[in-house]
Amino acid sequence: MLVSRLVGASFEDVLRERVLGPLGMDDTGFQAADTARLATAYEMKDGQLLVSDPPNGQWSRQPAFPDGGAGLVSSVEDVVAFGQMLLSGGGGVLAPATVAEMTRDQLTAAQRANVWPGFSFLGERGWGYGVSVLQDGRYSWEGGSGTAWSNVPSQDLTVVVLTQRRGRDGFAPGLR
Repeated sequence: MLVSRLVGASFEDVLRERVLGPLGMDDTGFQAADTARLATAYEMKDGQLLVSDPPNGQWSRQPAFPDGGAGLVSSVEDVVAFGQMLLSGGGGVLAPATVAEMTRDQLTAAQRANVWPGFSFLGERGWGYGVSVLQDGRYSWEGGSGTAWSNVPSQDLTVVVLTQRRGRDGFAPGLR
């Protein structure tokens, strides 16, 4: 991973030192520190609700490749801390200009017009750097297991939903 090579430390160590530690996000990592705190994750398959990841599953062990885009396990408190950091303009972890660019729609008209045939998940959304962006100023992230968080800057509000249930066809139900 590029960050690891640039800094000379593991990606998890860099995250912990520069983001997670300063924000007090002690429950966030690439594996759960205490699997007894994990919920069972479910998904619909062929009309049946099935276990997709038990507490001793994916998040109980270190992954082969720590993926910062879809590989962290966290708690409500930690996700709220991250959301509040963005709402406050970076909270000493990120520069305000970085937060502004992260939460601004970065898609061009040509990119919006060139979605996969039959698959347009954008709807009225745009895409910032790592978050989906709505025209009313809200921005959010939806995980693949029915988890989501959204910031509503006009109300100084962070909303967190951790259902642990994949939506129809494996997609998260999402905040819209």
